[in-house]
Amino acid sequence: MAKGHPVDAHGRVLPHSWWPAERQAAGELEFVRRFCNSVNRENGAERFCAASELDTWLRAEGAEPVAASPAALDRIVAVRDAIRAVIVDGAGTAPLLATCAGVRFEPFVANHVLQLAPAGTPIERLVGRLLLAIISASGDGSWRRLKACQHCQWIVFDPSKNASSRWCSMSACGGRHNARQYRLRRAEQST
Repeated sequence: MAKGHPVDAHGRVLPHSWWPAERQAAGELEFVRRFCNSVNRENGAERFCAASELDTWLRAEGAEPVAASPAALDRIVAVRDAIRAVIVDGAGTAPLLATCAGVRFEPFVANHVLQLAPAGTPIERLVGRLLLAIISASGDGSWRRLKACQHCQWIVFDPSKNASSRWCSMSACGGRHNARQYRLRRAEQST
C-alpha cells in the first residue's frame, strides 16, 4: 500500500483526488475533476462504496453532505461515469443528460449579474453544481482541457499551450511509458 494514500473498503489504493497538484483546473472545474477522480481505473478502487464515504469526500471538498440513499448513490456514480465517458471517450452527452434529468436551477443576482444556483434535494444540488461547472467551462474553453491520462485514465487539466498533454505526470505514467518504449527498443535490437 502506498504511504499516505487513502484506500477503499477493499484496501485498494485511491490516489488523492487532487493529485497531481500541477495538473489541477481552476475554479469549479477542479471540483468536477476531483469528483471524476473518485475511482481508480487501474485497480478498481472506488471512493463511493457507501453514502457515508460520499459524504466524507464532500466534507473534505468543502461541499454539502447529501446523505444519499442507495438509489441516489447509484445515480451519483452514474453521473460521475457519464462525465468521465465524455472526457475519456469523447462520448456524447445523452447519457450525462439522462443521469441529470430533473435537476432544477433558481436564478439570483450577485454583483448585478444574473446567475443560476442548483435547487432541490442535496443530491440534485450536487448534480446541478457539477453541471453548472461543466457549462461554465464549456463556455470559457477550459472544458476541452480536461483529459484522461493515456495510461492510468486519471483526469487531469492540460495547461499546455497546444493542449497536447498525454500523461497525468511525466514522473508517473509518462515515465512508465518511456521505460516500456525503451525496453521494446532494446528487445528489438537484441533480436
